[in-house]
Amino acid sequence: MRAHINIYLFLMVCLLSLNVTAQTIITFEQAEQEAIEKHPVNEQQKIYEKMLMTEKEGLNKDRLPDISLQGKVGYFSDVIAPVDPLVGQTQIFPDIPKTQWNTYVNVDYAIYDGSIKTKKTTQKENEYALKIQENEVKKFNIKEKVSNIYFSALNYQEQEQLLQEGVIKEIENQLKEVEALENEGAVLPSVTDGLRVEYYKAQQKLYSVRAQKNGALKALCVWLEREGEWQNITLQRPLIGQSSDEIFRPELQMYNLQLKQTESTTDLLQAKRLPKIYAYGIGGFGTPNPYNFFEVNGDFYYQVGIRFAWTPFDFGKNKKERQVVEIQKEVINTEKETFYKTIASQIAQVEGNKEQLEQLITQDEEIIKLQEKNLVRAKGKLDNGAATSSQYVSALNQLTDAKLNLSSHELQLLHINYQLAMIKGQL
Repeated sequence: MRAHINIYLFLMVCLLSLNVTAQTIITFEQAEQEAIEKHPVNEQQKIYEKMLMTEKEGLNKDRLPDISLQGKVGYFSDVIAPVDPLVGQTQIFPDIPKTQWNTYVNVDYAIYDGSIKTKKTTQKENEYALKIQENEVKKFNIKEKVSNIYFSALNYQEQEQLLQEGVIKEIENQLKEVEALENEGAVLPSVTDGLRVEYYKAQQKLYSVRAQKNGALKALCVWLEREGEWQNITLQRPLIGQSSDEIFRPELQMYNLQLKQTESTTDLLQAKRLPKIYAYGIGGFGTPNPYNFFEVNGDFYYQVGIRFAWTPFDFGKNKKERQVVEIQKEVINTEKETFYKTIASQIAQVEGNKEQLEQLITQDEEIIKLQEKNLVRAKGKLDNGAATSSQYVSALNQLTDAKLNLSSHELQLLHINYQLAMIKGQL
């Protein structure tokens, strides 16, 4: 007997565990995090890192010597020859061929290049940092979209719960009482039918709200890559505190990095104006030897040394390029100022809506107290036959509407607090 009881208890625990795990609770923070982690934009950072490493490796190759292999063959209409034919007959001056060829290796190594390679590396690093910050801006926009869907689904979820618990169950309980009174002949069938009509109307309203909730949950699950789980998901109200006055939007850092990128471009342009010093070497084989025409049968030759290169005059091209960069800086600064004004305008608008909602919530609480008293009176009249079922359900609907308004306004206030924090970049 005890064994049967233990098996029964074990089965009950398993069933309860299944019921508990059937619904998956997704918090607001979890939804935002999952949406970003599973979005393709999250992979872009790894791609940018790989791109930077590859580009830096390429720039490091520029620090190595430049080695090139060249060759040529040609026919010359004239070659060096003695004017006096007697000199040629003495074979002191060789007969230089008019068909000549040579091949050689040319090696160049930059001893000083005006730090161009270092400037290019800095520019690539700044470009990478800018791309990463632009990626953060994209993530910020994803959070905004997901938050709107989450709060919409949460609003419908709470409306569904209020309709289910506050209206339908109450009508069901009242319907049982009225049906019992009808069986005893205390009330007319029309009273029961009227209550049933109101019950079906409440069910229709519930179905409408549930459909809207399901649509919002499906949209949310697309972002979370949980398309097959939307029926088992429950949302929770987030806890969002008051935001400070400081602005930490990722766009501001993006503008700063854009300015830094223009500065690195200016540094690179200035470095291109500096003189360059190279060590060089040339070695090859030619017929005749280009360094000694008397070696007409072919010979090896080489040359090593240091060369200097500088372009002091470029007709103002470099200067114009730097002026273009300065104009780009001005454009970035104006975009930054415009962004600040947009943020200030958004904050002012949202704070105005926040004050309005706080007043509405205070009024909602007072309305609910009055409607609760009205419902108690309507139920008493219905029980005593002094009121119709329609009057009772009307009072019940008014109370439910007041609770729905309170729930909706509370969620809107919560969403506005979130929006304020998001506008300021504090989340």
